[in-house]
Amino acid sequence: MGWWSLCYGDGYIETLIIYGLVANPEIVVKKIQPVIDGKTHSLSNQHAFFSDNSPGLRFSSEGWMHHSPDALIEADNSKLLYDLTIEKVMRGIPTFSISIRNFLKAYLESVSKNTRQIKTMTEEIFTRDDWVYSAWFPMPNTYILLSPEFDREGLNFAEFDVSFWTGKQLICVQLNQSKTMIKSKRRKIEYLESTHPNLKIIEIPSDRVTHSDFPDKLFDDNFNHFWRDLSLPYGPTTQSTFTFTS
Repeated sequence: MGWWSLCYGDGYIETLIIYGLVANPEIVVKKIQPVIDGKTHSLSNQHAFFSDNSPGLRFSSEGWMHHSPDALIEADNSKLLYDLTIEKVMRGIPTFSISIRNFLKAYLESVSKNTRQIKTMTEEIFTRDDWVYSAWFPMPNTYILLSPEFDREGLNFAEFDVSFWTGKQLICVQLNQSKTMIKSKRRKIEYLESTHPNLKIIEIPSDRVTHSDFPDKLFDDNFNHFWRDLSLPYGPTTQSTFTFTS
């Protein structure tokens, strides 16, 4: 991989995302390169690395959040554990990014609302609230590393307010109109759009983003009904709750 994302070969593509409270994404790229070399996917609280064959990133995905044993003991009910999870997500939002904060609050409320639609045969074991960890993991303040063909002089990133990887699409949310974006940023986004086959960009005017009104009509059915391909909910870690043998 070297320093670069978007490595092509027989339709194969790799993507590296730096996200969260990051002042300089180049420093993070150099720091994590030894971690991701030789891997097919990787996740931390500052980066996500995956290929087009990698599974989608969900709240249950390993690497972005580590609950200490003491925290897990104290979280003696599912609501408290969920609150710890949401608190970790919100810490990755830059202090003055009100539109990102409102968008994520609305998204989390939408996830909670959508889980009430789930009909399951395992209600004696799982509640509908257990499905929230299967929802797509949001990456705020996103920097997506561009391929060297864009500019071989250094590292370049396309920037978005929030991104998701569903295993099928890289969904990037821009909470403003592209007409107000500076030319250099817009050019990088246009390059990514022309080269990344799984990219979907959703633009939402920032004045239409509220903490209680998630624009679910802009997202497809696979995104809104995140549980459709799952027979059981994923827990707050990647360790299986139960192991079934045939």
